[in-house]
Amino acid sequence: MELQQINIKVFTTEDSTINYTNFIKVFNRWMEEADSDDYLNYADYSHVDAGPGVLLILKQANYSIDNAYHETGFLYNRKHNVEGENGDKIRQALTDVLSKCELLEASEELENAIRFNGSDILFMINNRNIAPNTTDTANAIQADLEPVLKQMYGDDDFTIERTSEDIRERFALRISTNSDKPISELIANLGG
Repeated sequence: MELQQINIKVFTTEDSTINYTNFIKVFNRWMEEADSDDYLNYADYSHVDAGPGVLLILKQANYSIDNAYHETGFLYNRKHNVEGENGDKIRQALTDVLSKCELLEASEELENAIRFNGSDILFMINNRNIAPNTTDTANAIQADLEPVLKQMYGDDDFTIERTSEDIRERFALRISTNSDKPISELIANLGG
């Protein structure tokens, strides 16, 4: 199975306060500071209950402060194909989303009101043709995912659970650990 359209959501801590207007300010700054034309625009869906919040649209990926199922987190949605082995693609996606989480935590616009929990992550494949929501898919993906998570979490134990067995749902795995490693250490462990 060749993984593509990897989505990763890193959940916020319980004490985080979400101010969507401040996320718009951050996303506007990221677009202004970008060295490339990859950044296109943002969309504000903060009025939608349990929706995508504020979405930053890029050519290759989208980022959003997502509130699906009333669980807030930062969502990375890779739209286009990536070359390489599955483990490398997973590592790249985790490094990218965790690096953005670290930038968000340090953003003046967010007023130190947000923290991300690197021990609570949702891993999804946004393509039902590549990854139907089946046990076979879960087994195949976990074979590529587990070594990357071992590298990221080090000696800390983690669990991987499917979020749903409904074949109509997008394939998703919830990754949990009792690790208290900061985001910066997780990035460093991944080689970032």
